[in-house]
Amino acid sequence: MPDLKRYVYFAAMVLVVGLAGGAYWYNSYGNTSQVVSRWLSRSLDQVESIHVQIPEGSYTLVSVGAGWEIHVPGASWNIKARALTGRVLSYESLLVDLTPRRSIGGFDRGGPEEFGLEEPEFKVILTFGKKGGEPLTLRLTSCESGTVYGWNSENPALVYEFDKQSFDELIQPAETFFDTRVFSFNEDEIHRVQLVQPFGSSWLVDLSAQGYTFNLPGYLKGKSASDSKINLYIHALALLRAGKLVLDPVVTEQRMAALTIRLWSKRNEIPHSVEFFTFKDDPKRYIGKSSWLTVPFLLDVESVSQLVRSAFDVQGRNIFTLEIGDVASFVIEHGRNRYVLERSDTGWRVHGEEKDIPGIDMSLWRFTELQFEALPLNNLATSAVKLMQCQLLDDDGQLLKAMTFYADPKLPQGQCWMKNGDGMYYPVSSRLLKDLQGMFPAGKI
Repeated sequence: MPDLKRYVYFAAMVLVVGLAGGAYWYNSYGNTSQVVSRWLSRSLDQVESIHVQIPEGSYTLVSVGAGWEIHVPGASWNIKARALTGRVLSYESLLVDLTPRRSIGGFDRGGPEEFGLEEPEFKVILTFGKKGGEPLTLRLTSCESGTVYGWNSENPALVYEFDKQSFDELIQPAETFFDTRVFSFNEDEIHRVQLVQPFGSSWLVDLSAQGYTFNLPGYLKGKSASDSKINLYIHALALLRAGKLVLDPVVTEQRMAALTIRLWSKRNEIPHSVEFFTFKDDPKRYIGKSSWLTVPFLLDVESVSQLVRSAFDVQGRNIFTLEIGDVASFVIEHGRNRYVLERSDTGWRVHGEEKDIPGIDMSLWRFTELQFEALPLNNLATSAVKLMQCQLLDDDGQLLKAMTFYADPKLPQGQCWMKNGDGMYYPVSSRLLKDLQGMFPAGKI
């Protein structure tokens, strides 16, 4: 029995020593796991470039002055395009703010490779300025279970575990960062706009103290353009975005652009410009070349057609100006009747009557808002018939404005001719005429 006790005691001692040794080896050489809250302590404020490798390819975000560029290697040529600074900075934040669920460390040899991080699905190399230190490498990969493992060169002895959502947010294609703005300018600084079409209406307007005036075409030189329409056009161009950037070499159908738009700002002598060419591989789209974008882009035919404006479209088409307060009397001749309206302290009334007629000031304002719907003529066709004549006079009985309205079946529906004091006949909306006809009948009252 004593021998048996000694044997049992000896066996127990061996077991205890073995367990202690195993624990020591595990703690010394085996994997250790600990909960962590941050996987990068290094600031990315001085990052100069971000090289990204994803399953779809690779690209590099490069800091240039106050902005960023994106470089994309291609089979036939390398792309260098403008990148959206805000999106690049947000991407940097994603890289820094990744929150691992835990970290695994204590590797003796080949630890990270056990998790597929030798050839990861996602890899980023960040380079820094002179004072920013050595490049920083990040690697992440996912396994079939959905768990994502990560590694960085700042803490090379650790492997981090992340959830799948974090991984998916980092897998961003190059297109995510492209700046697709066709123009980049301050709308308030534009002082000249030009549109050129080889086989259509072309024009050039300049901004002066009096507003926009035409420089081209010659027949409109010195005439007013519509400030509101030009400003709206400038705003539409500022919002214009490329449909798709072209990352491969393309051939345009012809050298002459189908449409060219130029804008000059106060800060730059060289204009902001865009040219659109027909695209032989796709007649439903145009290929554009912009002074802001460094690569060609595609835009559909409908979007390009909305950019076309004729000189007539942007012309100031109000026929005359009038200070309504200067009008003291309003004479209307309609058929056999002649109405003389006089301004009183309470409103407007027909001469010799005491009842005010409402709506006259509104009618006078509508005269100033009349716009010609097509180019005016020097002479009318024989089909035109005179309907009404109006005269506006001041306190001294001096003529301020005289207008004559004509009906013409050859005009589009809803239009009539109006002769102004300059002797020209303008096609205008017939709404004001019809309202005046209703207020002041032609027949017996």
